[in-house]
Amino acid sequence: MQPTLSAIIPMPMSRDAAEQHPAVGPDAPLLEEWYADLVVGFLLLPQFGDRLITTGDLEALDMRPRSLRRTAAENLEKQLDRVDVHGLPPVFTLSFDGLEAALLTSDEVWSSLEAQVEGEIVVGVPARDVMFVTGSKSQAGLEKIHRACERIFFAGHENLLSRHLLVRRQGIWHTF
Repeated sequence: MQPTLSAIIPMPMSRDAAEQHPAVGPDAPLLEEWYADLVVGFLLLPQFGDRLITTGDLEALDMRPRSLRRTAAENLEKQLDRVDVHGLPPVFTLSFDGLEAALLTSDEVWSSLEAQVEGEIVVGVPARDVMFVTGSKSQAGLEKIHRACERIFFAGHENLLSRHLLVRRQGIWHTF
């Protein structure tokens, strides 16, 4: 099925997962360096095959990477009304139809959550569909999300992302 522009969102993924894809050629996914141990690909939403946009797709869409990046970010912003927050501080989770990791790329999400945590926002995103949120000044919250992330890695969850906790400082993610 031919990708449509409105079905593309940015999707962080681990460097290890990225290395499983061809590095060159029309079937190579378009990947960009990002933060910590993550790269960003561009995901076609599940109704279009739940796959990454390839360099061949980019050619077929007659787009440049910069335009794709902007379009994917705009598409994500249009869908943010589907984000749900569960739990109470010091730790809560976000849900977004199994695509929680995409929320890392949205400034709007994090701006809206800053007042709900003590200190800077810290997240654990051990898998594409799991996101824990706490504040940098909550020792109990930090310990809880660290343990939860380790359990997910130990269990060998599908679509593993990162063992590292990330902290948001001045609009940029850093390894915590």
